[in-house]
Amino acid sequence: MRFSHKRGFLIRAVALAGALATGSGAWAQTASDWPNRAVTIVVGFTAGGPTDVVARILAEQLSARFNQSFVVDNKAGAGGGVAATLVKKAAPDGYTLMFGSSGTLSIAPNLQKSLGYDPLRDFTAIGLVASYPYFLVVPATSTMATFDDFLKKGRDPASNLTYASAGNGAVNHLAGEWFKAETGVKSVHVPYRGDSAAVTDLVGGRVDWAFLAGAAALPQVKAGKMRILASASATPGRGGEGILTLGESRYKGFAAEPWNGLMAPAGLPQPIVAKLNTAINEIMHRKDIVEKLAGMEQYPFTGTPQQFTNHIKEQTERWGAVIKAADIKVE
Repeated sequence: MRFSHKRGFLIRAVALAGALATGSGAWAQTASDWPNRAVTIVVGFTAGGPTDVVARILAEQLSARFNQSFVVDNKAGAGGGVAATLVKKAAPDGYTLMFGSSGTLSIAPNLQKSLGYDPLRDFTAIGLVASYPYFLVVPATSTMATFDDFLKKGRDPASNLTYASAGNGAVNHLAGEWFKAETGVKSVHVPYRGDSAAVTDLVGGRVDWAFLAGAAALPQVKAGKMRILASASATPGRGGEGILTLGESRYKGFAAEPWNGLMAPAGLPQPIVAKLNTAINEIMHRKDIVEKLAGMEQYPFTGTPQQFTNHIKEQTERWGAVIKAADIKVE
C-alpha cells in the first residue's frame, strides 16, 4: 500500500515537472516569435489628445518595425482608470498593452482610495516614451504682459485672479496649486471638463490664466488669442526662444511636465519587454520622430524599464506632497 502511494506520488511529480517544463518552453516560444499577430495598445483617453497622439505615432512605428499591426484602442474614462483596469486583467502575452500617463500612474493613486489597480504591482513597466511641458498662459487682452507683471498682480489679493484647469485632480490643477505655493500668487481654481472648455473661457477673458499643454496653447498663441508668460519646465528652450523656463531660472525643481509610457499586464516575459524597450528608445530618438514631436511641443523621454518604475515612484511622491499641502480632494 505504501509502495503504491509512493509510486503514485512519483508519477504525479514527474507529470508536474513535465507540465512546468512544457509551460516554460511555451512561454519561451511565445517570446521568441512575438509578435505573430496584431497587438492592441489601450489608451485611457479620447482620440486627439496629447496622450493619444503620441500613442498613435509610436504604434505606427512599432507596426513598421515588427511587421505586425499595433492598433490603438481608446477606452476613455476615470482619468485612464478604465483602460488600466482592462489591461490589468489581460493575459501577459504581449498582445494587450497600455499607454499609461502620469495622471493614471502617479496622480490617481494619491486621489482615489478605491483605485482598482496598483501601478507597480499590476503592470510590467516597458518604457517611458515622451513628455511635454505646460505653459503659463493668459488671454492676449490681459494687462499681464510679462511674468513679473503676473507675479505683481497675482500677489495682490485685491486682484481676485482665477485659473482654469481640465478638472479637479488634473495635472494642470495640481501644477497651479504647486505654483501658487512656490510664488505666493493668490488665485481661485476654476475646474472645467477638459482643456478645450478651459481654453474657450481663457480666450474669452472669463478666467485669468492657466497651465496648458503646447497642443492646446500654441494654436491660440499663433492666432493672437493667448500669450505665453513662461514654460513650466526644468529644461531650457522649450516653448521657443525667449520663453522663461520656471524650473531652470526662477523656481528650482518646479516642473509640470506630463509624461507617458508603455506598460503591459504583470508577468510579461522579459524577452518581450527587452524587444519593446529597445524599439521605443530607438524610435523616439530618430530625427524624423523628434521633429514630429517638437511640432506638438512633445519631447522624447525614454529609459530602461527600471527607470520607468523609479519615475512612477518619484512622481507619485512629488504629486502626493502637492495634493496633501493643498488639501485637494476628488469626489
